[in-house]
Amino acid sequence: MSKIRFEPHGKTADVRDGVTILSAARAAKVMLPSKCGGRGACTTCKVQIKSDVPLSALSRMEKHMLSDRMVADGFRLGCQCKVTGDAEVTIPEDPLRRTIRLQLEAARREKEERDQEQ
Repeated sequence: MSKIRFEPHGKTADVRDGVTILSAARAAKVMLPSKCGGRGACTTCKVQIKSDVPLSALSRMEKHMLSDRMVADGFRLGCQCKVTGDAEVTIPEDPLRRTIRLQLEAARREKEERDQEQ
């Protein structure tokens, strides 16, 4: 059994070695999108591995779908990467949600500045 910690959610799952990160996320009740049904064709389940434990070797689909830079930065496809030991996984923020969050934060700051001026 291995422990997989999911950030920024702060949830941990105990899973058998050999299961995918996507399956581990589901076991931890962590939302990790997967539009292609786990076939490695969409990259929506992309995660960043934040531990030194080597996980399974890159799959053929990962080599095809992820750039060399992404691989060097620790990114893997959750549906392809298999657990081989304890690891910490960061789920990147959805780009659309990030844009909305940044806009809301900017509007909140502007409102606070206006309120302070009054």
